[in-house]
Amino acid sequence: MAKSLALNSNSQGLLNQLITNNQLVQEIQNLDAGIVRKIVHRIGLEDAGELFMLITSEQLQEVMDQDVWFSAKSGVDEKIDTNRFVTWLEVLLEVGADFAADKISEMDEDLLISVLSELVLAIDDDELALMVQEAEDDKYSKNKYLEKALESVFNLDLAGYVIMSKVSIHWDVISNLLISLQKNHQDILDRILLRLQSFTLEQIDEHDGLYELLTESEKLEGDVSHKRLERREEEGYVASSSAAAFLKLIAQTPLEDLARSDEQDHISKMYFRNLKLGKVKKYKPLSSELLEILKAHGVRVEPPLKTKQLAGPQKKPGIHSYLSGLRDAHEELFQKKLSELNFLANVLITSRANGKKSLRPVEAMEMAIQICDEGLQVSRRLKADVPEIELIKLFKLGWKSRGH
Repeated sequence: MAKSLALNSNSQGLLNQLITNNQLVQEIQNLDAGIVRKIVHRIGLEDAGELFMLITSEQLQEVMDQDVWFSAKSGVDEKIDTNRFVTWLEVLLEVGADFAADKISEMDEDLLISVLSELVLAIDDDELALMVQEAEDDKYSKNKYLEKALESVFNLDLAGYVIMSKVSIHWDVISNLLISLQKNHQDILDRILLRLQSFTLEQIDEHDGLYELLTESEKLEGDVSHKRLERREEEGYVASSSAAAFLKLIAQTPLEDLARSDEQDHISKMYFRNLKLGKVKKYKPLSSELLEILKAHGVRVEPPLKTKQLAGPQKKPGIHSYLSGLRDAHEELFQKKLSELNFLANVLITSRANGKKSLRPVEAMEMAIQICDEGLQVSRRLKADVPEIELIKLFKLGWKSRGH
């Protein structure tokens, strides 16, 4: 118990140091979302409301986007954690209803609707009146189930719609959010309720309407997941399923075929086609003051490897030596090799190639270089042609030689 109290006190101390130091405000608003997320985890999401008032809307959106998705196991793409998403809404509402409505209005509507469709039903007043009349005229009408639902669940009349809870535990958060949106962003609320009604009507139109509704919700989550994946791929992210497929492709291909092939596989080809280097954010070094504060509270900050550091000294053999010479002689090709290494490092991270332990970016990059070094030895032994030191091909040879 004492340890838990000490942790909470330390986390609160971190929050206080960040929000009370006016000199750090601008720097905090320039932090990478990954670092902000670490701070949120250290403080605790439920206690991070004051921090959310300090950071920018873009940071808030990126951190939330990273935090509400999870992957149950290696090789499986992430899914939305509805309970985690609702916790975010609750924290934002605790800061203030207007604040929450403003922040939610700037986020991806598809993501919000995907979560809401799991939690509430919505139908406009006119449609409800027609169904009630139909039920009165026909005692066998399926619409009578709607009236029963209204009697047994939380419901709210709002903006010409009746909203009904599907999960009562989250009703207060969802209803307060919708009321706040009506006050501040009526146009957004109208779009949300119109789309939610389409899911509700699918349920009502079926004898077992819940099945149809859940089916539609899964389709919407799939669309949201795909859009999110596209955004992240533009920034260099590799999906868990893609990473697993890449490694499986290597495992299923004979070593000799990997050595002879000069064609790029479809997975890495798609990655580089989707990658938009111009969207990759430049790292801004943190001040020594902020670094010391984060370090004192156990928040690890790892800046991206500098090109000079990555290339390494000339005395390092293999790929390190190659990159060192390339950096000085051919900057454009050097950046291309860094992109290849970034892809390989992300494959190792998202596939959890190090077993249960999660690889840090620096560790993944070094591991990728080591595997490429092993692939270089294999290529020489097999006398395979590897023009321009194709790192992805060398990685395949090295990974295969490890017996995966």
